[in-house]
Amino acid sequence: NNNNNNNNNEQQKRLLGILVLLTVPLSWGTYAPIVKYVYAIEPPVPGFVFSVAYYLIASVSLIGLNLVQERKRDTDADADASSAPMESTPYPIRGGIELGSYLFFGNCLQVVGLATVPADRAAFLVQLTTIIVPFLQAGMIGSGSNTDEKKGLSSLPLTTWIACLVAFLGVIVMELDGNEVLNMVQNGNIGGVTNMIAGGGGNGAGPGDVLILLSAFAYSLHVVRLDTYAKTTTPLRLAACKATTEAVQTIALVFLLITAFPTTDLGSEIIHYRDAITSTTASLSPSALWPAIGACFWTGWVTCAYTIYAQSYGQRRVAPTDANLIYTTQPLFSALFAYGLLGERLGVEGFVGGACIAFALWLVTSADSSGDD
Repeated sequence: NNNNNNNNNEQQKRLLGILVLLTVPLSWGTYAPIVKYVYAIEPPVPGFVFSVAYYLIASVSLIGLNLVQERKRDTDADADASSAPMESTPYPIRGGIELGSYLFFGNCLQVVGLATVPADRAAFLVQLTTIIVPFLQAGMIGSGSNTDEKKGLSSLPLTTWIACLVAFLGVIVMELDGNEVLNMVQNGNIGGVTNMIAGGGGNGAGPGDVLILLSAFAYSLHVVRLDTYAKTTTPLRLAACKATTEAVQTIALVFLLITAFPTTDLGSEIIHYRDAITSTTASLSPSALWPAIGACFWTGWVTCAYTIYAQSYGQRRVAPTDANLIYTTQPLFSALFAYGLLGERLGVEGFVGGACIAFALWLVTSADSSGDD
């Protein structure tokens, strides 16, 4: 009976973790419409400047919430005794720096890579995390010293590997929705497809593709390593450290671009924006200013601060590969928001790809939790 109760408790915790993690791609789905709006403001906001704004909001908010929570615990005589070890644990500075750096460098590599890589191909390359994460997790589990543990690829259940492949297939099919490659195939222009994939037309595979692949690897490392740190501290403390790391590094990058590399595209873009905003601030109308501020706060609070917290909370209960499969549902939520806010519609390929991703998610969520951990 005790074993059954323990199993039921573990399954309930895992289900709660899955539900929390599902809100992460849901929140991420609001990012694209917000960014489109911010970029439409005159003068257009550079990407890294926008990042500084929402990372600062996320960092300050998470630190503030953590201080409030700690003060409440200190004054609450009936605090749960199980939280005592967490209270005595210092802030996970090392974990915050490591995890925050993965996200920061992944974002930077992706931004620079997008300068030379078409958006469709970049989206496909980033989604390689669906395959990279299980291999990284299997490798890290396989290097353990416990001789009773399964080693290498066999450390993950077959259902998980099938789900990864199905989800990856779904991502590919969704990317074909309205894509130029699909139009070429339907028109019988196989040579054009081959030329595009191989790098014809000036958009060939090159350094930009390598940067996008490295960004996918950085994001994958974040998902796998989060599994380690999430179990050693509170989600709020870890989220605060991660957000602060990203804020500090982004501020440092912007300062470096405008001082050491002012003639580069990224540096000159920031300088021109600074000059434009300082000369037009007085003439900015409230109708343009307040929505921009609102966009910064929404992104800082929802798509950044909340998702960082939710990932730290959910991955205490859900394995990295399963968590990453949940994250691959972002195209589904993005499509829903694009339909609701921008009037965009999915084609047949979009629905087929979405069904594959949903099926992969079902495979993971319906699996016995004892087989996943």
